[in-house]
Amino acid sequence: MRILVLNGGTGTVKAALATATGEHVTVDTRYSVEARPGCDVSALFSELLQQIGNGLTSIDAIGHRVVHGGLRFSAPVRIDSEVEAGIAALVPLAPLHNPVALAGIRVARTRLPDKPMVAVFDTAFHAGRSRVSLRYGLPTDLTESLALYRYGFHGIAHVSLAEAVAEFEQRTVSDFTGVTLQLGHGCSACAIRNGGSVETSMGFTPLEGLVMTTRAGDVDPALVVYLLRQGRSADEVEDLLLRRSGMLGIAGSDDMRRLLHAEADGDQNAAFAIELFVRRIVMTVGAYFTLLGGVAALVFGGGIGENAAAIRARVAAGLSAWGLAIDPELNARGEPGRISTTASPPVYVMRTDEELHIARAVARVL
Repeated sequence: MRILVLNGGTGTVKAALATATGEHVTVDTRYSVEARPGCDVSALFSELLQQIGNGLTSIDAIGHRVVHGGLRFSAPVRIDSEVEAGIAALVPLAPLHNPVALAGIRVARTRLPDKPMVAVFDTAFHAGRSRVSLRYGLPTDLTESLALYRYGFHGIAHVSLAEAVAEFEQRTVSDFTGVTLQLGHGCSACAIRNGGSVETSMGFTPLEGLVMTTRAGDVDPALVVYLLRQGRSADEVEDLLLRRSGMLGIAGSDDMRRLLHAEADGDQNAAFAIELFVRRIVMTVGAYFTLLGGVAALVFGGGIGENAAAIRARVAAGLSAWGLAIDPELNARGEPGRISTTASPPVYVMRTDEELHIARAVARVL
């Protein structure tokens, strides 16, 4: 089976061609297009399919990453009109993400109208968490009537990182216990025990949790009420917290490479943005180690996690109370694998491979 994977993010739109032979799945070719200001996301997906060109003639099925599946979609599912409507109904909970997935679904249907499509949900990996992890301290009737749960996101990325470590250590993913960090345009942490999610930093929407490139992460809920009472509209507050905060709002850039260069040149705003970014990660990972019953593995992934050795070093230094110590030479190389010293609990950098995980899910469903 030849599978086309479409993975639309807020910073990059990616595609991959994969081959499934029985239970064995390999990714053969990858494509990507960077999001551009003013460029419609449907045009980005069309551009990707143009890159693939004649490769589309061999496609048997298509897999789509969908960020929010709500309570309804707790596993991959074949896409029909009802499923598409369900994804659209969740747009208010993931306004930056679900519209991207819908655009990819519609572009793929136009170009490959007779091919089966499967939706693979970021929230699904977190769906089995305990009730105490899923709930806010809100009244039960309100929680249940409006489905106000901590859904969690980046699930495909987090399980992909756990799978990568398991493969590296020649074990099964059920043997993995640790904290995975998906640090990219959006950032999140996940505590994983025996291959399953037990806690994660994103919640009702992908806004909760860590400081991100343009998202504020955790803020006092009363701050939102205060801004509304100061005359900001709900749309203005949403735009502020989603698109104009985080490192961009603090230091004027959402690019970690530029911020690290600016810090080296003496830019105090850049230095502060990086310090805050690292501090929130350290606080979260330390808490998750506690939930896991003690220090466990730490895995860096995502664009920042994979490529910013300085960030990995600072996070590990902040967690030195747990005995973490990075080997400077291994960290500088940034190659997939273990980057900690022999005396340290294991610390890894791994390539997030959402496309491979999605292709495997498509093969299982079909």
